[in-house]
Amino acid sequence: MPEYVHGGDVYSYAEACGRMPLDLSANINPFGIPETVKQAMHHAVEDCTRYPDPFCRAARRAIGAAEGVCPDWLYCGNGAADVLDRLAAVLRPKTALLTAPTFAEYERTLAGADVRFHLLREDEGFAVTERILSDMTPEIDAVYLCNPNNPTGRTIEPPLLHRIVEKCAEYGAWIIVDECFQDFLTDGARHTLKGLLADCPKLVLLRAYTKMYAVPGVRFGWCMTANTELIEGLYRAGQPWNVSVIAQACAAAAAQENAFAEQTAARIAQERTYLAEELGHRGMTVFPSEANFLLFRSQDTELREKLTACGVLIRSCANYRGLGAGFYRTAVKTRGETAWLLAALDAIQEEC
Repeated sequence: MPEYVHGGDVYSYAEACGRMPLDLSANINPFGIPETVKQAMHHAVEDCTRYPDPFCRAARRAIGAAEGVCPDWLYCGNGAADVLDRLAAVLRPKTALLTAPTFAEYERTLAGADVRFHLLREDEGFAVTERILSDMTPEIDAVYLCNPNNPTGRTIEPPLLHRIVEKCAEYGAWIIVDECFQDFLTDGARHTLKGLLADCPKLVLLRAYTKMYAVPGVRFGWCMTANTELIEGLYRAGQPWNVSVIAQACAAAAAQENAFAEQTAARIAQERTYLAEELGHRGMTVFPSEANFLLFRSQDTELREKLTACGVLIRSCANYRGLGAGFYRTAVKTRGETAWLLAALDAIQEEC
């Protein structure tokens, strides 16, 4: 069986211990699924006697209305990871630039390409700075960015991000910007590149409802691009029924839950500040974040294993390119769940 490199694997723990852990290894909204989204999925069960709409028409209309984007500029997939696979299959970049650390799926989908890395620095808080511009050379035909970045939670300052887009346009390179965690920003409108889509035919934005609407088991993500030729290619790059009836109903309902997202972002911002302070009090080096997770460094390189023994899962970042042993990521959850984590940390430190 292949090695699983992401968070959220609660099943191995449950199989061994007979119960579910507190999962802080996956960055899911702790406030659960909105009731309207639950009801939409329940009602959609009756429609499972038919094949899913291969073009996700109702979901694209709802998302387009919510995002202020033409529905024809949207392609929907079985989660953002499915869209990434299709993008790689259609674009087939020869030379790609990624930041490090960042989400591992970008590199995985680019097998066969010459993948280059712009290393983010700990002494800069793992922020993307103007240094990246010098790594953007004419032979690079695709740049992948995560904004806010996973696992750091940092956004790219908008003026710099616009300069990156301009440089990609100058070189004729594709730029794929993963905005999947933008729903958790309290100033998301300042960071999204939706306004540039019409003038940038090689700009692709990636989104998902997985994290904000607490539906990782449903699988729904999409991309936005004004390049309708690319959209056509994405449809041809795999099977036509990649988004289930239930996932499409979930998306159409979630697209109308903007107030829920705004309230969540505000609450998460408060809990993130509290959690960062408490981790700092316990000797952790906590890096700045604007998302619903925190990257931190501990002197204890076995902290993940010790917390797992306490029934708490966090994400070891030792396998992230650009990080290493002692780096961890934890989701920001409710005050009660944070208390569970902190109590487990206190118990571990008392034993030392």
